[in-house]
Amino acid sequence: MNKRRSTIRSLLGVRRRGIEWLLGHVNSDGSIGKPEEGFHFYRAPWTFSIAGESSAASGVCGWIRENMLTPDGKIEGPFRIYKDAYAYRNATLMLGAHLTRQYDLSYGLIPDLMTWWDDASGGFYNDLTEDGGKSDRMDIPYACGPGLASLALGRIDIARSVYGFLQRIHEAQTELPDRFYYAWSSTNGTLMTSFPEGEAFWHVVENQVDRAQRWTIGGIAAGFLCRLYLADPRPEYLALARNYQAFSMDATDGQFNYAQVCKSSWGSSLLYQITGEEVYLEWGCRMSDWYVETQQSDGFWSWQGYETLGSKIELTLEFVMHVDNLVGGLASG
Repeated sequence: MNKRRSTIRSLLGVRRRGIEWLLGHVNSDGSIGKPEEGFHFYRAPWTFSIAGESSAASGVCGWIRENMLTPDGKIEGPFRIYKDAYAYRNATLMLGAHLTRQYDLSYGLIPDLMTWWDDASGGFYNDLTEDGGKSDRMDIPYACGPGLASLALGRIDIARSVYGFLQRIHEAQTELPDRFYYAWSSTNGTLMTSFPEGEAFWHVVENQVDRAQRWTIGGIAAGFLCRLYLADPRPEYLALARNYQAFSMDATDGQFNYAQVCKSSWGSSLLYQITGEEVYLEWGCRMSDWYVETQQSDGFWSWQGYETLGSKIELTLEFVMHVDNLVGGLASG
């Protein structure tokens, strides 16, 4: 009990320092950082809202409304530099806007989000292609983001379909526990186990190999499934969440050398809240120590590949959100 309380106190300090750094980069027009660097700030309404900074959350929504919202309900324009994670970025904005009660940026974006949904698999297409189409590849993280937004916006039918997608991918694995292939071809309706040289990062996690990988897959899947379980307490959701989180927790300690480990705290905090099991508390405390130790003295987080101001803002927005989830999970577990 004392360990849990001291961890929560430490995390509250981390969250405040992160928020103060972020607030220092909010501009007078409501934008944050340098919008011309790209749509790094899609999580800002979510993070500011959960931290009680409603003015900053609403201000960012106002800037997005004026500069990126099109008449036909899309987030587009010259600040939309990046074409990857298209539905994921939109869904993350939608969830934050909904928390901020800016419903034109939550409910209003549902029709466009649903054009990214693949009803055959239950997943969501990942990227906008150069010709304006949608990529063939779908994967775990970029399905869970829209799944969370769907759940928050009352589309539990879509959230359940994302569960089906996660179950389908898990059942297709043949090399566990060593390798987890996490990308799905919408065209072929199959797991993608072969891919061009140099693209392993986007297709597979080798669990005992110390290198930059998408260590995110286990934690975000478990986090989404736990949120779905809270809304619709079916045991199969919780069972699958345990399996995904186990893959994350059984990985090499080398995963802590990379920013992508962050989402592992998402799954563990919610599994602890739901089950009260010590193993998830211990992992949550370990993740908490990692956030404390890696936060810069000014309050932000920076990692290889996150050197620009926009990318530091993107990372810090996400880490503050994860810290808040840890606080909530540890406090209510």
